[in-house]
Amino acid sequence: MTDWMRYVYQQQTCPSNFTGVEVTISVVYSNGNYRMIGTATTDANGYYSHVWTPDITGKYNVFATFEGNKGYWPSIQETSFNIQEPAATASPVATPDPSMADLYFLPAIIGLFIAIVVGIAAVLFVVSKKP
Repeated sequence: MTDWMRYVYQQQTCPSNFTGVEVTISVVYSNGNYRMIGTATTDANGYYSHVWTPDITGKYNVFATFEGNKGYWPSIQETSFNIQEPAATASPVATPDPSMADLYFLPAIIGLFIAIVVGIAAVLFVVSKKP
């Protein structure tokens, strides 16, 4: 702590062996129940984070509490967030198998139509040529 205070207040070099302080994270559910959800350790900038999955929907008040030590007074910070029910997702619809018409009949008709057009074009070409 002494090296850190020298860094902060006397502009000396930043200590390389920094260890953060422990912060206790608690929540109060929308129904009024209180629960500690975990602890986190601060980094050199005083930031911390904690990953937690809420188990009920509604408003949560979150409290981060630092108990204090020889260099700092205790402190507490509060914020809140709201958890809503996820929107229902539509169930997947099975894709129908292609019908026999899609597989065979339509391609055959299209091929026949192309053959007729080519045949008519060939006849017109031969007829239009005069000796």
